[in-house]
Amino acid sequence: MQPEDGADSLSSCTKEVFAYQCYRSGKRYIFVDTPGLNNGELSQSAVFKAIARWLEKTYGQHSIKLTGVIYTQDITDNRQCPADMQGFQLFERLCGGEAAHQVRLVTTMWDEADKSEATEAEGTLEEKQWNSLIAAGAKPQRFDNTSESAWNIVRGLGNTTTTLLLQKEMVNLEKSLKDTTAGRGFPLEESFPERMRQRITSRVRRVRGKWRRSSSVAN
Repeated sequence: MQPEDGADSLSSCTKEVFAYQCYRSGKRYIFVDTPGLNNGELSQSAVFKAIARWLEKTYGQHSIKLTGVIYTQDITDNRQCPADMQGFQLFERLCGGEAAHQVRLVTTMWDEADKSEATEAEGTLEEKQWNSLIAAGAKPQRFDNTSESAWNIVRGLGNTTTTLLLQKEMVNLEKSLKDTTAGRGFPLEESFPERMRQRITSRVRRVRGKWRRSSSVAN
C-alpha cells in the first residue's frame, strides 16, 4: 500500500474511510484508516457521518465486528481546543462503555517530545479527558515511532471482537444517526460558522506543523 499524500506531515491527511489488509507471521490483519474527528480539512459532521456509514454497512450488511479501535493523540500538542475535546467526546459516545476494553488510547511523537513535559501531558489526559473511557476499560499506550511498538499495540488487542455502541443502535435498534447516543445533540448539518472554524483550524495546524519542522531542523 502506498502512503497517502501528506502522510509524513503533522496534520491529518486522510480524507475518507479506507480499509486495507496486511500479513504478518502468517496472519491476516485488516486495518481501517479514518479521517480524524479533529481533521483540519473536513468538518466533524462530515467525518462523523462517513465513519458512521462505514460502521453501519460493515456490521449490518456483512456482520463484521472490530477487534479494536485505536485513537491517537500527539503528545506534544498539549493545547487542546474545543474541537479536539468535542471530537474525543464524540469518539467516546460512538464506542460506548461495553466496547471500551477493546479501545487503545495511543499517544504519539514521544521520540520528538520533551519527556518531562510529555509525561505530565500524558497524566493530564488520563486523569481528565480520558478518565471515563479508561475507567470503562480502555487502555492508554505509548507509540515510540517504531514498527515493533506499533505491532505491540495491535497484538495487545488479542482476538476478541466487539460491536460499537453506534453499530448496535443503528443496526440492531434501527435508529437513525441523529437519534443515536453519539448523534443526539451533535450538529450533523454543517453550518457556515463550522465551515469557517474548519478553515481556521486547518491553517493553524499547517502553521504549527511548519514551525515544528523548522524547529526540528534548527536543532
